[in-house]
Amino acid sequence: MMKPIKCNWDLVSLHWLDAFDGENGWTETKDYKPFRRTVVTVGWLWPDCLEGHVTLVTSYFPDEVPNLKTVGMPTHIPNGMVISQTVLKQASIVLPPGDTIVNSG
Repeated sequence: MMKPIKCNWDLVSLHWLDAFDGENGWTETKDYKPFRRTVVTVGWLWPDCLEGHVTLVTSYFPDEVPNLKTVGMPTHIPNGMVISQTVLKQASIVLPPGDTIVNSG
């Protein structure tokens, strides 16, 4: 019987303020109305990846748990732009016997 696998990194929902710029071209200062954008990103929290940032990844290989070596799409968000972080419940997975990483490269 296979043991269920769950990533040892927290799965989180991160609310954060996005950086933005104004419209392209000339902008009349009297008409310009900037507005803040709040973003929600869900992913696995990569601890201690980049100083001063929260790093989330969207994918990992379960057969590398607990020592992840490969992750997908890391996103680095400056600590000062984070509004809130919530740990989500993770589903566990049971790999079929012999299931391993498929390397297409």
